Amino acid sequence: MSQDTAEINFYAPPQAQVADPVDTANVAPFYVVSERKFLVLFYATVGMYTFYWHWRHWKLHKIDKKLEIWPVPRAVFQIFFAHSLNREIDHLLERKHQRYSWSPNAIATVFVVFTIISNVADRLSWRSIGSPYSDIVSLLILLPLGYCMLRSQCAANLACGDPQATANRHFTVANYAWLTFGMLFWALILLGYLLPEDPTAT
Repeated sequence: MSQDTAEINFYAPPQAQVADPVDTANVAPFYVVSERKFLVLFYATVGMYTFYWHWRHWKLHKIDKKLEIWPVPRAVFQIFFAHSLNREIDHLLERKHQRYSWSPNAIATVFVVFTIISNVADRLSWRSIGSPYSDIVSLLILLPLGYCMLRSQCAANLACGDPQATANRHFTVANYAWLTFGMLFWALILLGYLLPEDPTAT
């Protein structure tokens, strides 16, 4: 019997090849994006960027903490998770002894309130109720919503050790695609205001 054969243990259980674990050392605990890029993407997409924004934050938080959570539902139902997201960011700031002047719960509450108002105004607008005032309210609410999210984003950037967001300040091809879509959406909104409601009207 050869030495190679003698070293084989025929009674040992089969050994499965285990893949190398995912290296999460370089993964940021939260989404990092510069203030300018955030504002452009948020307002250019008429606020639709908020869904990606929430999803990205929860996705990275899940990877960082190895949590069993679903980022997609948390992005869709963001009003129920805005407070917890801000608290998680604030906890990371505290652990890293980083000072940031904000009130995470108050910022989240304002965000939730204005999001609900925005949803109500959108539904009224779709049904042509209170138009054009409901349309105007829906657009104006983007201002406080963007401000609240920007405050949270600045806190996240600081907590991730990149307050200037140098890691994500340039626009990508995907970003430009979303900007193009957003511009088309803005064009439709403007046409809706400029064109008469009655096609036969002169």
